[in-house]
Amino acid sequence: MLENLQELYDGTVLSIFMLKTDESVLNGDGLGRNVAENQLEAFDGVFTTSSSLIELNVSHNALQTFNIPLPHLTTLDLSSNVLTEFPNAVFASSQLDSFRISGNGFEIVTLSTAQYDFFAGLSDFQAAFADVSTCASGSLVYLQGKGVCRLDIAAEEDPAIVMRDHGADKEEPSTPMATVGVVIPHLPIPSNNITKKYIIAAIIVLMVIGMIAGVIALISLGIVGGIARAVYEYIGRWQKKRHREGIHENTPLFFDQAARASYQKEMDAVDKLFPSNDPVLVTWRIDYDSVTLVKKIAQGAFGEVWVGHYRNDRVAVKRLIQDQVSLATSEAFLREIKLMAWLEHPKIVQFVGVAWTKLVDMLAVIEYMDGGDLRTLLDKKSPKKLPWQEGGLKLQYARDTIDAVVYLHSLSVVIIHRDLKSRNILLDSKKGAKLGDFGVSATKRQHDMTAGVGTARWLAPEIARGEDKYTEAVDVYSFGIILSELDTHQLPFGDAKTSAGAPLNDMAILQGVSSGTLQVTLSPTCPSNLEALARSCMNLDPAQRPTAAQVAYELRKSDLLL
Repeated sequence: MLENLQELYDGTVLSIFMLKTDESVLNGDGLGRNVAENQLEAFDGVFTTSSSLIELNVSHNALQTFNIPLPHLTTLDLSSNVLTEFPNAVFASSQLDSFRISGNGFEIVTLSTAQYDFFAGLSDFQAAFADVSTCASGSLVYLQGKGVCRLDIAAEEDPAIVMRDHGADKEEPSTPMATVGVVIPHLPIPSNNITKKYIIAAIIVLMVIGMIAGVIALISLGIVGGIARAVYEYIGRWQKKRHREGIHENTPLFFDQAARASYQKEMDAVDKLFPSNDPVLVTWRIDYDSVTLVKKIAQGAFGEVWVGHYRNDRVAVKRLIQDQVSLATSEAFLREIKLMAWLEHPKIVQFVGVAWTKLVDMLAVIEYMDGGDLRTLLDKKSPKKLPWQEGGLKLQYARDTIDAVVYLHSLSVVIIHRDLKSRNILLDSKKGAKLGDFGVSATKRQHDMTAGVGTARWLAPEIARGEDKYTEAVDVYSFGIILSELDTHQLPFGDAKTSAGAPLNDMAILQGVSSGTLQVTLSPTCPSNLEALARSCMNLDPAQRPTAAQVAYELRKSDLLL
């Protein structure tokens, strides 16, 4: 419809008199406006009486500035304008959930920590990033899959977004970078520098008071402790609110060497007071003293699993082996914890929480499964004692597993498990089979992919060949291998021999799989339709493999075991 500018904009006169608006975006209470494609060149004073707006689209205009604080705004589109500086007013919109500012002739190079947290908390954020690969100062992090420099704590005295023109060369800009000061209007996250200064000051005061009078010191300690606890809980509440479902996609899980060094310094400085200010860890943190370790049941190269108790429940507890703790192993463990916290499906081992007093003793508490893992069961039972039959355990375990894979592949950010094998399928006498161990899982984004990740005997040919652009089809291949295990109860390629009769090693298996000269064995008694399904899952061409959803459907067909 058409509305009079003077009527819509409280008397503000712009260069055109009639303004096009889209009635389809107006909320029932009139708190949404779409004024895109109106050739607007200025916006000062617009909507001065409309601070209750919650949706605003002013894209594809000619705006050079945007200085309107709209505190209730949840959706803002400033894309495809000619803004010459980043609009400070955006940070006044504390309820913002969707923000678009791409197509404005500049790229974002550097952000402060507070600015990064603000943008990472948005479920929809579109902007032009320089996609840097190194940072002269600060840490290399990712937003929307693009590299930006996040200033370290010590470098944030002057919070500023550093931008450059789109036309500038990405390695050696031919034009000077423009540094635009951004005033953050009371973001509800305290400055780490200021927090540290107050903490140090508080410690000094307590020491002096302690030397003067022990009683006063104890009282003061209680007061300061109460304040610290209140601050900690406030930060936690705010982070739970801001970092909603989209945070997992935007939270950086991979760091370069410079960022690792910065991370280590920050960890050393902050760990004694607040082990982590990560929103996922804060949300899922449980009391360390409420977790009891009873018996170690498994151990790998860097981690171990214990049976334990949390409150009155039996749980499994994963932790790093103490003498194997390093920045790399801690980083991988944190990444797995954050991924497990995101997942929720009846056929994926449930994440209970994370506990720590310091980084090196961090515990991941997960659901306990009383039946061990599938590999152990197959080693103990012969195929005759555990046959293929409708309603039987093997078919149910296969269905449970593929249901978990379907869930992973159906997420808005697709998760590729990358390490599907019988040892990672956990069993329970009442709950059936559940998928676990997400230590090498990755989101389906190019910079997440790593060639050669997985266990050799279950590895898809494309990964064995070193390809780094693979898809969720690698999980379907691994599931085909699991079907062969369920059929024969033997390790994959366990019957493959060299010309001298010796078992093939992992390297020889990978070479055979990648070239297509080696295939896994199925038993002569394997039902023909099940064998055909397994072979289709293990097709050398990933494009020819069925999807996980198709496999789940085939496993439930009445003629599967014929």
